[in-house]
Amino acid sequence: MQKYLILCGLFLCRGAIGQDASSSTAPTDIDVFARDSYRIDSLVCPFKDRIDYEPGEIECGLLSVPENREDPDTRFIELHFVKLVSTWDDVEAEDDDDDTDLAPGRRDDPVIYLTGGPGAAAEYYVDRFKDHGIRKHRDLYILEQRGIVNSGDFCRTYAERNVGLKNVATLKESAAALRGESRACAENATAAGVDLSAYNTIENARDVRALRVALGFDQWNVWGISYGTILGQAYIKEDPDGILAIVLDAIVPLDARSEPISWRVINWYDRDLRKLDELCKADSACARRYPDLGERVRDGIRAASTQPVTVDVKDTEYYPTGKAHILSDFAGFLPFTLFYEQSNYPALPAIIDAWADAFENRDETLFRALAIAGSSGMAVGISPGMYDAIMCNDGFRDAMVESLALDRSEFPVLTNAVLPEGDTEARAEMCHDLGMIPRPGAQYAAVETDIPTLLIEGDMDPITPPPLAHVIAPGFSNATYVEFPYAGHGPSRSVECAGDMLNKFYDDPVAAPDLSCVDEMEAPEFISLYRSSFAPRMIALAMEDKEELPKVAAWGGISILGVLVGFLVLTFAPLVRRIEKREPAPADGARLAAWGAACAGTAALAILGAAAGVSYELSEVLLVLGLVGWAALGAWLGVVSGILGVVALVLTVRARRNSALPAGTLTGFVITSLAAVSLSVFLMMWGLGP
Repeated sequence: MQKYLILCGLFLCRGAIGQDASSSTAPTDIDVFARDSYRIDSLVCPFKDRIDYEPGEIECGLLSVPENREDPDTRFIELHFVKLVSTWDDVEAEDDDDDTDLAPGRRDDPVIYLTGGPGAAAEYYVDRFKDHGIRKHRDLYILEQRGIVNSGDFCRTYAERNVGLKNVATLKESAAALRGESRACAENATAAGVDLSAYNTIENARDVRALRVALGFDQWNVWGISYGTILGQAYIKEDPDGILAIVLDAIVPLDARSEPISWRVINWYDRDLRKLDELCKADSACARRYPDLGERVRDGIRAASTQPVTVDVKDTEYYPTGKAHILSDFAGFLPFTLFYEQSNYPALPAIIDAWADAFENRDETLFRALAIAGSSGMAVGISPGMYDAIMCNDGFRDAMVESLALDRSEFPVLTNAVLPEGDTEARAEMCHDLGMIPRPGAQYAAVETDIPTLLIEGDMDPITPPPLAHVIAPGFSNATYVEFPYAGHGPSRSVECAGDMLNKFYDDPVAAPDLSCVDEMEAPEFISLYRSSFAPRMIALAMEDKEELPKVAAWGGISILGVLVGFLVLTFAPLVRRIEKREPAPADGARLAAWGAACAGTAALAILGAAAGVSYELSEVLLVLGLVGWAALGAWLGVVSGILGVVALVLTVRARRNSALPAGTLTGFVITSLAAVSLSVFLMMWGLGP
């Protein structure tokens, strides 16, 4: 699954279209919707137990459609769709605090969201958009495209089959295994009666029209991101009269098969590395700590290419040899994926530097944890079979040949890290062998429309950058181009004010759009990294040594409890004595030392805990490598706590000899001191020391 995500992340998981060369033809003299029944059945949402919502807030259904509308004998399939009901009734009470100038009330014109991938399931988007601002005024519909999860996924066990064939030690062998995975999926689906030629963007667009008609809407608004922009352009051709206004974000041209620039993914990756480096150089602290970020990425790739990391693992189901191989594609892939979300940017220079160090120093603790965490098989919500079919039928595989050749000649280190020579050509040839031949080029000709449109880009999108929007802009005569600075892939879904921006546009699409949301973007404030092995070791412990986990948890938990109780008791004891008018028993400094140990330990826990929370908010990946830089203060305070704990023990023994300490006081000092020492040792042994 890890390897699929690498290819998906780099080449596209946003969809693609190939070259004009095609031996297939499509009928032009038939009514392709003649067999559509527009039948809808209600459905208990498949994600009911995984996403928190109240009845009536989210609804699901099934739409019956012909699998191949160009084949009169085709079978019918069912497509899953979701309705996220407008939250207006729930937010009316909050309107007094609303600083937007949107008119109140729920609108009657809904929005259809065109999902990305291709191959990403509706559940991911439901979870992400259930709190999106677009729902404040409009119902949001999401169609789970054909071939995805609950809409007829025809290769459910794609990643779990023959895992031993993928447990290989070289990138070339890995690429061959992935091609075999794709071939097996296609052959098995065909044998089961699936018409793979029907899984393409044109049929997807027809499905969107069928859903509109079945739901009874004369018109609706369209919002597409990533692959959804390719689908959105195709949908404009299939149902122009059914669209009120359209938003395309993270754009790929529909006619990309004739434009190699569309698939220059490594070129865009290098572009983002250079842009990030420029931002880092403008920050003196970042420039000092993390110079030449592009070269650091290449350093990690070279280290992985020279000597791939191999780690021992216990999961012999996923790794039959008992060994996991960490190859150069993994080294080059991680920074690329982190450019997708601008929330990662403050931590990205630190992550790139630490990631390169991990490969240069062969950090087996880290890679073992990542291998174990990635061995859970197929990720929920990804349908690689549909992804493969789209890539073939839309001509993506053919188009990649020229584009990747250009990338390989200009950026050999980055390109060769991900795909070995010959793999792109082999994949394109395999599409034709399996009967998934690119559809006619005329169906993918550039769109010309006067439908009101927003063309949106994130300035630092690593896979669908601003130059691609400029390719399609001439065909949109009534469009406004919007570019979010310091933003990644699909800012209309991730920038908080984007919901209001979209609602305002849909309210009056012929008016000049309100783009004040763009002005809210700010340059990232870069952080330093306190490196720690705590998270990787805990991941490995939790997944491979479960019997040891309770022991470690007990050690840490008892130490923390002892320190916190000691801090509370010793802090408030003077107040209690003053109220009771008692004098403290002479302790020869033991009381102050024990209190100091408890204070330092409590402060260490507070700082490390806060740092973990901030690190998680910045990037989940950051937690695997360490914590924000100021967490080091917590690590040092942990050491101070242990030292003061030892001092407190010594002074407690001395005080016991010199005076009659009450038993309760003596016990309290000893427990607090031992807890502080134990906590300090725990932190240092588990990667949270200075």
